[in-house]
Amino acid sequence: MKIQIDKNNLLTIFNENIPQTKKYTYNVSGYTFSDFDTGIIVLHKKEWKIINLKNLWDNMNVVYIAARKETIYPFNKKVFNKGLELFEVFDENTWKKYYFIPKFAEKEITPTNKILQTLGIKAQIEKTEKWFLIQGDIKKESQEISYLSFLYALTLLYGKIHRKNNELMSIKIHIPLFWQFLQYENIFDTMKNELIKKGIFINTSKQESNDGIIYQISCNDYEVLKNIAEYHKSIEKTNKIPKYDLTLKYKNQLIEFIQTNAEIPQEGKNEVVKSIEEWTIKLLTK
Repeated sequence: MKIQIDKNNLLTIFNENIPQTKKYTYNVSGYTFSDFDTGIIVLHKKEWKIINLKNLWDNMNVVYIAARKETIYPFNKKVFNKGLELFEVFDENTWKKYYFIPKFAEKEITPTNKILQTLGIKAQIEKTEKWFLIQGDIKKESQEISYLSFLYALTLLYGKIHRKNNELMSIKIHIPLFWQFLQYENIFDTMKNELIKKGIFINTSKQESNDGIIYQISCNDYEVLKNIAEYHKSIEKTNKIPKYDLTLKYKNQLIEFIQTNAEIPQEGKNEVVKSIEEWTIKLLTK
């Protein structure tokens, strides 16, 4: 037997005696993976346990290990602007193209404009007879993809930063897609897949409406929250991110569990402990 970080970046125990007859597929915190049955270390009801993969159940947390340090991505104004320019309309009266926000709340115009100004974004929201237009210097200049700056813009325009006692808990985004904008599903799906490659996780879903679909994004990945807290600190400071603090706590407990539990095989143990100590871990919930 051997403890290892497997091809799915999960913490597993290879046991040659477990029959390899069927693949199991699971979604955990927006991450979908498939594998044959194997031993896997999970956190369940605040306790670390070793189970068979086929017995992975709701509310169990698996350990995802990204082979990198925790990352802060600098705020990118040009990429942030990609969130502002998401919807484009052609005005037949003026023969000009405009960026607009569908279903925006009029009461949010002034506070959102203040946020944009504080962030140094050269754009403002204005209400016209038909649209909530975004006016200003938001040319499509940047080819760089910095999805966390893009997510931050989407959160401000189409979502909410969820706080509790000045602690950052999650973000939630609801984007209405209609007409030709239904093609944006592919953009958001690509964003999710590219973030997964970096070990960063968002949950996405789609809800049918009379006008099209509502594309929903939610996230409590602590790296996303840490970056958004950094971008948003000039607007509102965050005292702490509970998900990050809990992950650090359980990371230390996990190392102790591996080092002291008699069921953990010796082969691979030192390498795995070193990786957990040095790399970024996430606890993903079934």
